[in-house]
Amino acid sequence: RELDAQCAAGTYARLTDQSGDPECLACPAGSSCGGGAAPPSECSPGSFATTAGLSECASCAGGTYQGESNATSCLPCVEGSYCAKGASAP
Repeated sequence: RELDAQCAAGTYARLTDQSGDPECLACPAGSSCGGGAAPPSECSPGSFATTAGLSECASCAGGTYQGESNATSCLPCVEGSYCAKGASAP
């Protein structure tokens, strides 16, 4: 269930004690957190979140790619391949 919390963008709510009061925590690296009470969303292939506390995942730049979810960086495009912005494969 979604918690009744108003966490800022870049954070998410987690129950921390028996009272049921949520605590807002920094979004983990490799994920984005839009705020409110929504849980972290893993960055999809072709995007990344380098550090904790981000509200959006960034697209991999042209010349790089990322084939995995929950990534904290992008990989250089394979020599002889073309990688457009947001590529999930070389």
